[in-house]
Amino acid sequence: MGTKNIIIDTDIGPDCDDVGALAMLNIYANQGLCRILGVSHCTSNPYGAGTIDVINRYYGRPDVAIGTYYGEGFLTDEICMRYNRFITTHFPNRYQSEQPQEAVGMYRSILAAQPDGSVEFIGIGPMNNLSNLLNSGSDRFSDLDGRELVRRKVSRLTMMAGAFRCSSKAVADRAERIGNGKIEDMAEFNVACDIPAAQNVAANWPTPKAYLGFEAGLIMTGKSLMVLAPENHPVRLAYKLHGLSESGERYSWDLLTVEYAVVEGCRHFRESARGYVRFDDMGRTIWRLDEGGTDCYLELALAEEHIIEDINALLITPPRQTCRMAAVR
Repeated sequence: MGTKNIIIDTDIGPDCDDVGALAMLNIYANQGLCRILGVSHCTSNPYGAGTIDVINRYYGRPDVAIGTYYGEGFLTDEICMRYNRFITTHFPNRYQSEQPQEAVGMYRSILAAQPDGSVEFIGIGPMNNLSNLLNSGSDRFSDLDGRELVRRKVSRLTMMAGAFRCSSKAVADRAERIGNGKIEDMAEFNVACDIPAAQNVAANWPTPKAYLGFEAGLIMTGKSLMVLAPENHPVRLAYKLHGLSESGERYSWDLLTVEYAVVEGCRHFRESARGYVRFDDMGRTIWRLDEGGTDCYLELALAEEHIIEDINALLITPPRQTCRMAAVR
């Protein structure tokens, strides 16, 4: 099994599981399972790129390419800055006073330089950046348009998106209780934030796609960070500042998405039969079974307590080098 080349797109800010997921990706890279080619931020929040840089630096990667969304007013309310403003302003990073390159340009420059079929994308936020990549035209990096560039360079897209009627009645019932409605009526957050973008990616992304839905991520992880991680650990601080759980735990949508994408044959998951995913104009998930399809959705294959134990143990893996926390201002 070779080392995977990964580009990840995240909305880091509205929820803290993005931070845990990015930490896991860095830990996997330290273990030799993947190489992080770039990280893109898909909201207008000015503290997203800085937080990404802080996490990468903490795990020994101060030079990873980072891009961001240049649109205005997308997910910039105070609730989306509960932790990322503090992390950006209290840890060393490149983006305390400026923003990085635009995300689509970063994607195109990276993809153009890679061998054909050698890159995997992970999406753990709204799909505006991914949609904009598909819609992009030729540029100084490549004569190919976005869709053809993706077709040539990318082998798979794994996304946290949608909601699926899974085989476990207990999992489906829990999702409907937490989501306050039938799975078939749910507009999952990453889809609902930009429905046209989600529709474009679902219909036009030209590689196989794997979806981890709302229902599959409803297990709580992160407690190990509160108990065992240093107080100035940026991931621990993000979970603490997010503040939706007294224990510091949070649902694991994005962490599980990264785990499936990177760990080949991970025993935590089973794939559905193949088919096609689409999203309607209300953001609801449409799943069509088709043996010729290129999409699947994921279900958990082990007892949840074992998956929680494994992820919590991974989250407290020491970095190969740490950053030094700046003075609190």
